[in-house]
Amino acid sequence: MLVLGWLAWTAWFPPEFAHEQSDVRVFIPERPNLGSLEHEKWRVFTKRMVWKKAVDELQAKFKEHNMDPIILERREAVQLHVFDDPRTFVSNAEAQAALKEWKIDSVDILRRKDGKYMLGLGRFFLPEYAKLRQEALQALKKPFKYSQETKIIPTYRFIFPALSEKEAEVLWKNIQDMGAINPVMMTENEFNALFVGGM
Repeated sequence: MLVLGWLAWTAWFPPEFAHEQSDVRVFIPERPNLGSLEHEKWRVFTKRMVWKKAVDELQAKFKEHNMDPIILERREAVQLHVFDDPRTFVSNAEAQAALKEWKIDSVDILRRKDGKYMLGLGRFFLPEYAKLRQEALQALKKPFKYSQETKIIPTYRFIFPALSEKEAEVLWKNIQDMGAINPVMMTENEFNALFVGGM
């Protein structure tokens, strides 16, 4: 009777088994030894430049100060800001007449693929110049079109040798004082991650 009673009890109330979770083993790769921060070298370089004339002028300034940075030239995707007169003209003479309505510089007569003419009110790769043109056009209170395109064009940066952090800070300040707006300063490891193979 005891055995039957025990079997009936276990049938209605089976014993609970604790499921132990096995150890989870995860492979975590070791971080490369980047060296201690106090011995880290730093790079100073100018921001991306797209206007060759400005590059030549800045290079001349560096030579005056006995600086000889490397010029990193490569082709990159750069945003082009496009301003146009929304009208089209059948003849060049019509476009020439409309040209006089715009009291700003650098307005070009452009020939379209369909043979008609249009007025280009400015193309700018630098956002600062694009903003100035937009403000000038808005002041005229005449309708204009604005669009953006991406172009692959040559870009330039002046790259200086790797230095200690204090030396790099002094160089960064000197370059800014020479007219290079907001030069960049970063560690040698960060620099290599961005530009390795580009020089």
